[in-house]
Amino acid sequence: MKGLCRLCLTLCVSVMFSSMAGAQQSCLPEAALSTAPITRFVSEGTGAVKDLATNLVWRVCLEGQVGETCSGDALQLNWAQALMYPHQLNRGKKARQQWRLPNIRELNTLVELRCIRPAINREVFKGVIDNQVWTSSPYQFYTHYAWYVDFRLGGANYDERVKNKSLLLVRGGGR
Repeated sequence: MKGLCRLCLTLCVSVMFSSMAGAQQSCLPEAALSTAPITRFVSEGTGAVKDLATNLVWRVCLEGQVGETCSGDALQLNWAQALMYPHQLNRGKKARQQWRLPNIRELNTLVELRCIRPAINREVFKGVIDNQVWTSSPYQFYTHYAWYVDFRLGGANYDERVKNKSLLLVRGGGR
């Protein structure tokens, strides 16, 4: 009986998500536990939020987007360009105020597992839609690959470093 209930739940969720093609963000009912609730984030002002669970400070818009609604197109860079991009922003800033590309573990903490399209808290991160976002983590088995998080469905994956992806910058924590 337990296996049958799990199968029914899996089928219901699959049907619900597959019927949402082209729709706005889709989340499981409130009964499902949120992995990135809005109460976890505190505004730092100037387009940044602090994650109380990790003590990391995140920019709320993808790079290239501006304003409270994160309007405009997200910047698309290859992995080498993505690694160098924060250095331009950090000129003249103190070490603890410097932005950087998150590693795979850090970026994965933002994934809202009960939502898709995007799989992130839309009240906090307004500009992240179906973006693939680079991390600073290289993929260990193929030296020309690196890790990214696909916020369309919420999965971590790896891709060739020459491909263009979005950037979501962080500060604080370990590198």
